[in-house]
Formats: sequence, structure tokens, C-alpha cells
Amino acid sequence: MSAAQRFRVTVVVVAVCCLVPLGYSALHLTTHRASPPTPAPTPAAGTHAPPVTDVVLQVTPAPYQLPAPLSREVALPAVGGLLIAGGLTAQGTSTGAVTSLDPVTGVARPVGRLAAATHDAAGASLRGQAYLFGGGTVASVPSVQAFAVGAPATAAVVGQLPVARSDATGVTAGSVAYVVGGYDGTSWDPSVLATQDGRHFRVAARLPVPVRYAAVAEAAGQIWVFGGQAASGATNAIQRISPANGQAAVVGHLPAPLQGGAAIVLDGQIYLAGGVAAGVTSRVVYRFDPATSSVSAAGQLPVPVAYAAGTVSGGVGYLVGGEDGTRAVPTVTTLRLVPARQAIPQASQAPWLAAAAGPGLLAPGSDPSVLPADVLIADHHNNRLLIIDPQGRIRWEFPRPGDLAPGQTFLQPDDAFFSPDGRYIIVTQEDDYVVSVISLATSTIVYRYGVPGVPGAGPNHLFNPDDAMLTPAGRIVSADIKNCRIVIITPPAHAPTRVIGRTTNACVHDPPRRFGSPNGAFPLTDGNYLVTEINGDWADEMSLGGAVSWSANPPGVLYPSDTNEVYPGRYLTADYSDPGQIVEFTSTGRPLWRMGGFNQPSLALPLPNGDILLNDDYNHRVCVVDPATNRIVWQYGHTGQSGSAPGYLDDPDGVDLVPPDSLLISHAATMGEP
Repeated sequence: MSAAQRFRVTVVVVAVCCLVPLGYSALHLTTHRASPPTPAPTPAAGTHAPPVTDVVLQVTPAPYQLPAPLSREVALPAVGGLLIAGGLTAQGTSTGAVTSLDPVTGVARPVGRLAAATHDAAGASLRGQAYLFGGGTVASVPSVQAFAVGAPATAAVVGQLPVARSDATGVTAGSVAYVVGGYDGTSWDPSVLATQDGRHFRVAARLPVPVRYAAVAEAAGQIWVFGGQAASGATNAIQRISPANGQAAVVGHLPAPLQGGAAIVLDGQIYLAGGVAAGVTSRVVYRFDPATSSVSAAGQLPVPVAYAAGTVSGGVGYLVGGEDGTRAVPTVTTLRLVPARQAIPQASQAPWLAAAAGPGLLAPGSDPSVLPADVLIADHHNNRLLIIDPQGRIRWEFPRPGDLAPGQTFLQPDDAFFSPDGRYIIVTQEDDYVVSVISLATSTIVYRYGVPGVPGAGPNHLFNPDDAMLTPAGRIVSADIKNCRIVIITPPAHAPTRVIGRTTNACVHDPPRRFGSPNGAFPLTDGNYLVTEINGDWADEMSLGGAVSWSANPPGVLYPSDTNEVYPGRYLTADYSDPGQIVEFTSTGRPLWRMGGFNQPSLALPLPNGDILLNDDYNHRVCVVDPATNRIVWQYGHTGQSGSAPGYLDDPDGVDLVPPDSLLISHAATMGEP
């Protein structure tokens, strides 16, 4: 959002019309410059086109974070979500907390305690009971803790392993739980333990390569063990355990030695995520086919993690917490199989993936590793969009010569976000009074609402629109600041589908009837939206039906801007003031964290690793800050110096990450529809 001032205005009431939602395909019907459709590629001789039923792995950050960083914990599926038990906190201490996490909405609530705090335990479920085998704090322990999956309270110690063991992995196959790998503090234990009650154990097999920190999964009636740390260091061995006959063998090798990865089974295939390879925390996700024992690259994690917990709930894989090489992180990553035709587009429609050219231009001391992906920047006064990679190189720009139709303009881009399918960018041009949708495939504006340079409140008119969002169904939700309303538009129409808030002569806080100059409506994980009001300094959670859940004043904020959710109950806003700040707070207005030293920052977004990406508008820079240290750890742009040459910005007023890490892609599964 830009410098729309506090004001009271006289406006015209907008008529509401009802249209059938047409989805993204409708956007093609209103292109300003006709382009022939791109034909499908012809299969090479001797090959076959992939069937439409082909699926691909889609890896995206969850639209929330954990309430606190956590690693080396146990995560198990449970009714209504996931159970997270034990682990290491950001302070490096073991925790005894048992937490229920709704993996869709991110709601986390404490539901019990372990009998003893622990980390690096093996976890498994048996007959409605969750079991933690071993683990430890300072030293490995042999204790077995258990609690009911449906209603956990304080866990009880129900048994003892034959010897102390930590750094092991648990897996359930049928009615038997197995404890695989591990370490007693001195030596590696090759014995694979089997139990049906957590009290009685037998040796089910012996690993040919004893390991700790291995990734383990059950598929095709076999137990598969991937990598781990052997006595001689990390190994690339893939070991197979046959529960039926107690045989174990090395059956293959990973591309590189790996330890601390997590294995997730989806549709009979095993996906091996993260870990440490050659001393470096990995972002790679491998696919392992049990039928052929073949390994192939399947994707990239938004944040490199090792020692995370992996589990599956509702057919979706979740990678929870972990360590990025220097610290525990609050990351939750989703892994799901989607039809190939629905997958987020890659190279053909992702022009920023072209080969990088030239040196990176970052502020001294910037660490490219803190960013999970390239950054989309709305460079307001330079009348352009840029995609900058973590090294500070320009990977894409709009508009370039030939991108605009004759007579078409692209002025004052204020905010820009990728669509939930990754094929479009929706841009608010606040000071030009329009919302534009840009096709990445053609680099053209394919839909525009509003008349450039002409403010208004009637059909096809807006008055300082801000932070337009595209929903998965293709509708547009936007704050219309000086019309004191939220508008919902269904392309290709040029009249609003619905208006929330009366366009009257007073922009005051009275949602949903009126709004005090709303400058953002961001999706929440519960399907509602978080509306920020300039007048009165309000943040409101509300549905697109107009039901208001709560309103709060961001504490100590003079000009709130673009408030959004970190996780349920914790919210992040920018204070568009000089001096400005970014602030985290609760729905009751209680302050949780703040960092100052900015000049009219207008948008701050949480990153999966717990850092924060923001545009510091009138310092002419985009930054990443680490809230643990209150330090800028990455910066593109010269502080206080505007410009248009590489390395410079002029009032950058909006940011997003590129797919699949972008805001609306991560929120697609929970984004509310009108």
C-alpha cells in the first residue's frame, strides 16, 4: 500500500450484480492483445504423451508456522490433525510438551505432557496409543512413554527398551511397531526391535549397516531405511527389512550420503525430504519407488531442513519443524500429489527460471540462504515489476518492450501477488485506480478492472485499490481505500459481484457496514480475511459474508498496513510511518514483538524459516529481518537512495515470493471464497 492519507470522502453507492464465477480461464477472454494459443508439444518418436491421470509431487510451505521453532520431535497422525511430542526448542532444551496441530488451519493447542522431556525419540502408533521409544536429554534413555492418541494427557512410562537408545526412528507396519537404528551414547545398535504393546520387545532383524538419524518408512510390505549416520560418517545406503522373514539387506544407494532426512509415503511411493548431505542442510526431496528401488529428484523444500518430523494426514504429507543448519525453525511444509495438469507451472510459464546473468547486487552482509525463493517486487515509482533472486540478480521484469498493447500503460504498481495456480500476477495500481492481471505465459495484461487515471465508485471504477487477491476460483478480493469498502469482482465482468461496506461520505470503523479506509484484506487459514483499516488503526478478522470475528488495534502502530497471519492467534503488520516499524500482536491487541528503524514500510510477510520479508518503501529497499536478533540479514536496494539501475529501487511497495512459495499458493487450500 502507498501513501493514501487518512480522510473522509463523499462517495457513490455501487450497485451489486450477480455473476457466475468463471475461474482462471475467464481471464483469457479479455486479453488486450490477442495471442494464439500455444500448441501442446508433440511427443518424440517412440514415446507416448503422459496420460492425464499422471500425478506430480507439489511441495509448498503451509500458510502458517509453528508457534515456536522445534526440531527432533515426534509427529504422529491423530483424529483431527497431528500430535507433536517432545523435541528440541530454539534454546536447545528438550521439551515435554504434547501439542495438537490442525495441519490445514495451523491451530495448535497444548493437549498434554510427556512423563519426561525428551528429543530424538522414535515414535509410532499402536491401537490408539502413541508411543515414544527412548530419546533423551543429556544422555540416551531406555524408557517407553505412551498416551492415548484421542485424548492425550500426561504420558506414562509403560516399558523399557532392552538398552538405552536415542536417534532412532519408529514405524508401524500392521499391528507391530518397529524401532530402527539408534545409538546408546557410545555405540550404534544394529538390532531392529518389534513390539505390539510397548512393553515386550523382540529383535526382528539386524541392519547390515547400523545407523542413527536414518529416514524410515513402510511400503509394499517392507521397511525401508534411507541413509543415516554410520560409525564412519553419513551413509548413502538404502536398506530393506522384510518383517515376514527377518532379513535385512542393502538394496541400493542414495545419490549422496544423507542423515537426518524424513520419509513420507504417498500413494505407495516414498518421498525422502531434507537432511544433511556433505555437511550442508538439504532442500532436496527424493522419490523412491519400492517396486524398482529407483531414486529420482522430486522437488525442493521451501527451507532446507534436517531432523524434522514427517508424517501423513488426510493423504497429505507434512514436514514439521527441523533445523536449517544453524537453528531450529518453525517451518511446516506440505507434500501432496496433484494431477500434472494442475501442477504449478515451471520453466515454460516461469520466466524467472531462465539462466541468471551478471553479478548479484546485494547490500553488504546479505545472506542469500535466508530466502526460500526469488522475490517479486512492485517497484512503485519505477513503474515496473521485478523478480530478484536471492543473490540479487534481476531474473524477470515487466513491462519490457512489446509487453504492453498500443496505448496501454502500466503505472504505479503498488502490490503484486502470484495467483493460486502460479500462472498470473495480480497487481494493484493504487494511484492509477486499476487492478491488472498479467499472464506469465504471454507477459501481457489479460484483464483490467478500473479506468486508468480515473477514480470512481461505479461499475469498472475504483478509488485507490490496494492488495488485490485472486482466489482459487478466479475471483478478485480487494480493499478499495477511498471508497471505504471491500470489493469482490469476478472476471471477465467489469462490475463488482459484491461489495462489503457502504460507500458513504465517512470512512469510519464500523465493519462490515463501513470501513475506516481499508488498505488490505489478506487470507487467513480459517477461511476468513484480515482487513486493515487506516482510520482508527484497526485490524479485523471477517468472512467474505461479512461476519466479524474480532477487531483489534495493533499496539503502538500509527498507520497499520497490510496485516496478515503468522499462525493462528499471531498477526504481523507494518507501520507505514516515519520512523516506521513492523509489529506482531494477538487478536486482543497484545504486543508480541516489534522492530523499528524503517521509513514507511508497507508490507511484511512471514517466511517459512521464521524470518520476515518486507518492503521498506521510502528507504528504497526490500529486506529480510531475523526477529530473533532484530537484524537485517538480506537487503536489495540502497538504503535511502532511489534509482532504476540494477541494485536500485524507487519506493518498492509490494513483495511476494515466486511459486510455489508465494502467498496465495500457500493459502490456496484454505482461502475463503465469496
